[in-house]
Amino acid sequence: MPRHPDETLSAIKNAVDIVALVGDYVPLRRAGSKFKALCPFHDDHNPSLELNPERQSFKCWSCGAGGDVFDFIQNYEHVEFPEALRMLADRAGIVLEKPSAAAPARGPSKTELYAVNAWAEGVFARALAESGEASAYLQGRGLSRASAERFHLGYAPAARGWLLGLARRQGLGLDVLEQAGLVGRPSEGGPVRERFRGRLIFPIHDERGRTVGFGGRILPEAERALADQGKHVAKYLNTPETPLFHKRTLLYAADLARPASRQAGWVAVVEGYTDVIAAHQVGLANVVATLGTALSVDHLRGLQRLAERVVLVFDGDEAGRSAADRALELFLSHELDLRVLTLPAGVDPCDFLLKDGAGAFRALAEQAPDPLAYLLDRAAERFDVASMEGSRRAAEWVVGLVNAVPRTHGLGLDVKVDKTLDTLAQRLRLSKETLNRMRRQLGRGAVPVRSPAPTSAAAAAGPPGQGPATAAARIDPATLDRTDLELIQVVLHEPQAVAWLAGRVPVAALHSAPLQAILQACYELQAQGQSPGYETLMVRLDEPAVRGLATDLVASPGLSAPEPDPLSEGVRPAPWQERLEQILPVLAERQRQVRLADLKTALDQTDRQADPDAYRAIELEYRRLLTSGRIRRA
Repeated sequence: MPRHPDETLSAIKNAVDIVALVGDYVPLRRAGSKFKALCPFHDDHNPSLELNPERQSFKCWSCGAGGDVFDFIQNYEHVEFPEALRMLADRAGIVLEKPSAAAPARGPSKTELYAVNAWAEGVFARALAESGEASAYLQGRGLSRASAERFHLGYAPAARGWLLGLARRQGLGLDVLEQAGLVGRPSEGGPVRERFRGRLIFPIHDERGRTVGFGGRILPEAERALADQGKHVAKYLNTPETPLFHKRTLLYAADLARPASRQAGWVAVVEGYTDVIAAHQVGLANVVATLGTALSVDHLRGLQRLAERVVLVFDGDEAGRSAADRALELFLSHELDLRVLTLPAGVDPCDFLLKDGAGAFRALAEQAPDPLAYLLDRAAERFDVASMEGSRRAAEWVVGLVNAVPRTHGLGLDVKVDKTLDTLAQRLRLSKETLNRMRRQLGRGAVPVRSPAPTSAAAAAGPPGQGPATAAARIDPATLDRTDLELIQVVLHEPQAVAWLAGRVPVAALHSAPLQAILQACYELQAQGQSPGYETLMVRLDEPAVRGLATDLVASPGLSAPEPDPLSEGVRPAPWQERLEQILPVLAERQRQVRLADLKTALDQTDRQADPDAYRAIELEYRRLLTSGRIRRA
């Protein structure tokens, strides 16, 4: 694949501050000269991700993800290097020149999909301003024009071909429209059709405010017209899964809610788009919603990035309470400060907020119980705890959910569980021993806090937060040759050693292919008159796994050997020249053994009678090497 000049890659890296970049995705906190954060690439509960501003690198000490700004974008956005390069060049304001050889076409890039979504958002918004029907619907729901503008609401006319006609005039092809989910092809065949028609449009943005998809609510008039034709359509319709749109990871209005959530210390999760808009309209901006799906582990990661406390808001009817019950097990299996708010019966969040205001909602949120207290209240509602059978069934239900708390939970959650069982025993007039025995009988359905890293590239290709390519392809230093590791660690920490090594150690002298790649890149940089330091080396290395290994070795200089005893006072570590001089004899002996084995094979394959001169020459070289080894050992 054609590559851009190293100078261009270095200019982009120098222009993009890794702290600012990662801070756009996850909350950071300073830790001395570095920064820490919850790692977005695995189910992190303690800040495992570390940023080194000096080296412009990141490293997760739990899942192994690491590298530079290019690696972070590739892993988080799930894009190949050329797309990450374009995204970072745009961020840095650097214009990329086309490489000498054009890369083969592979369909629209993510950059192109973001652009077409932004274009569609604009044309939908203009259509809303011209639609009396859609504007009347918003007015009937109590949503203001200012709210419509803040959330970039739009309208898709019912006329077939409306969006396609605008796209043709804009020069947009069917391929990019289809990849973005704006049009689709019927399963029975036929021409492409617009996905959204006769619908109020809710643009959906990621945490950085980029348009990744749309939700569409069929307008009552369009719904009636279709019903008259015997057609029934879904009330709500979302963009299908695309390279940008992953419904089970996205939270509606997360980009708008982030500042208010961090300031308030909590974020509310409601069920509908209009619920969110109503909350923001009355001054409660720390509110988000799922996109018509049940809460998932990916949603939890997104919520953790917004605030420390999460308030789940459900309608007050039985359906809302059942939804709360289903969400509890997921939350109980993760250490998250959760509250459960069920509104009065027959009231949905949108109506409540517009009628009673933000203050009344905040008051309810402050009084909302934690999940374990909520469980006890729900048990009393669902079962006749006055009877022995009802008490037993209530205990089994609560204990079954409590068993979802992972084995590796923290002390705070452990105390809550214990307190819950105490309270449950008192309410149901059961002994604590009975409940603990029930827990053992039901078994612990614990969900591991940290799941293993994916073992294949395919497993790593999911939406953000499900394990990056770097983590999946991580090279464990413990599996590599220790002598090779020692040499490469010296090279990474002492770039001036490369010139000293260049005439003494060939790349082939190393046994480990990833370490050979690092040494080869260092030699190439040295030969071109560039310093083989960490920054320039990371630009030169092509393989993400090798870049991750280099980051590991730079961050942990003791990986190749057990931690040594503390040095005595006044004793300093050996300089790099002495360390290398101790390594060179080992490498030389290793090369000698390889050469001896090659010569022995050559002797076995040479006919002594038919080619005596060749045999004699090989034999002399073989004996010379044998003798040189004995002399060195003496």
